Amino acid sequence: MAKKKKETAQQKTWMPSKKHLVTILMALTLIIAVCAVVFFLFFQQSEVMFSMNAAIIDQLGESDPSLSNSTFVEKATNILESRNFTVTYYNETLNVDFFKKLAEYNYGILVLRVHSALRENNLTVDLFTSERYVSDKYEWELEHGLLVRGKYLNRPESYFAITSLFIDNLAGRFPKSVIIAMGCWSLKPGCEEMALAFLNKGAKAYVGWNETVAADDTDCETTVFLEKFLSENETLANAIAFTHSHVYYDPFIQKTVTTRMNFCPVPPSIANLTISDLIAEAQNSKALPMFEYFELFSFLIVNINFESKDFSTD
Repeated sequence: MAKKKKETAQQKTWMPSKKHLVTILMALTLIIAVCAVVFFLFFQQSEVMFSMNAAIIDQLGESDPSLSNSTFVEKATNILESRNFTVTYYNETLNVDFFKKLAEYNYGILVLRVHSALRENNLTVDLFTSERYVSDKYEWELEHGLLVRGKYLNRPESYFAITSLFIDNLAGRFPKSVIIAMGCWSLKPGCEEMALAFLNKGAKAYVGWNETVAADDTDCETTVFLEKFLSENETLANAIAFTHSHVYYDPFIQKTVTTRMNFCPVPPSIANLTISDLIAEAQNSKALPMFEYFELFSFLIVNINFESKDFSTD
């Protein structure tokens, strides 16, 4: 009989008190809250917001000091700073490794004063780095088409040039950036691979030239574009319309060409884009998460207090 009572006592199930239930409930609630915040942050990072950082990358001036233009750099910087952008100017060590981090720098406005050229098939445009070409370097990138050998007209040396595949394979995202490609053929019809690569990486708009362009002319027209788009808050399409076309003789095709700036893509939503729209988005994106976190934790605290009152006794 005693043995039977002992076995019965050993089999008795533990029943939690109301205080234990409250503690378990609070712990589960906090775990759910942490998971919700982590989930929110993870997916927020996948949707990168516009950034108030800007950069001027002056590969043209680094590769050829005669093409340096301090007046353009100063004007462009002043225009950007007048709209409260933090501006970084690069004109040294613009090698392949520098461009590999291009999408990690978080630039909302990216001015590429970079030489660009048509490949021999006249179907693809590549952007030059300032790193001299060496056949046994970056072998994997060359083999897989991320880099090509670029050569200036009437100059013996060659340089590494980045392709649209290079941009496709960058780590990071462009934060709804406006990319301004100042080089020749940077937005030639039928050769939009480079523009599309930037757009696929998160850029909002890409501005470039449909044909070859002289350094002085691209500096002048880019300044006009920046003044209209940034200082005067004109739409993207209107800012482009204020720039001028130029006529050159192209020795490659032995014809006179008319070159002008254009933008990509071309739906009305992009044509009507203004810098104030992008800046407003950047400001709203900073305030929204903190508000959401406050609402979430306020809800949890109220509910935890409510449950504690209900189960205040054993």
